Amino acid sequence: MFVLAAVLFMPGLMAQDDINQFELSKVVSASAREMTALLSTGKNHECLQYIHPARLQAAGSDENMIKKLNAQNEKLLAEGAVIKATYYEQPSKIVRNNGELQCTIPQHTELTTAKGRVITHTALLAISKDNGKSWKFVDASNFDMASLRKLYPNLSPRITLPPKQKPSVFNKE
Repeated sequence: MFVLAAVLFMPGLMAQDDINQFELSKVVSASAREMTALLSTGKNHECLQYIHPARLQAAGSDENMIKKLNAQNEKLLAEGAVIKATYYEQPSKIVRNNGELQCTIPQHTELTTAKGRVITHTALLAISKDNGKSWKFVDASNFDMASLRKLYPNLSPRITLPPKQKPSVFNKE
């Protein structure tokens, strides 16, 4: 009887476990780094390929998103801040939900200012609709889980955001 129950439930387990966490983690991390490289070199138009369509729709258009990205860069420059590097931790467990692969990726961005150095600690939501070949991202730093789920109703209940962290500040002496 136990064997029969195990056999009946195995297909469901295998459907979730067919995700190659190791390989897909490499792909999603590489995509996040590619997006960051485009942003850091001002190639905001090319960066749009990595932004989730729901975020583009919320911005109103691709052009509005580019304006928003440009405004963020101009604000940093006006404040005397320069992004030095962005680092990514290992993605969370990649889950399958309604035909999508989903995970989060902790992100750390190092900025220098006249007063010193700041490292922000945020997360990206990563979603793939093509089995992990390409990934779309959402900067989740301005969202709580309820807001994120409202914007992305297909978001798996297994996806959670890391706890919010204050920036690490290193003042010049």
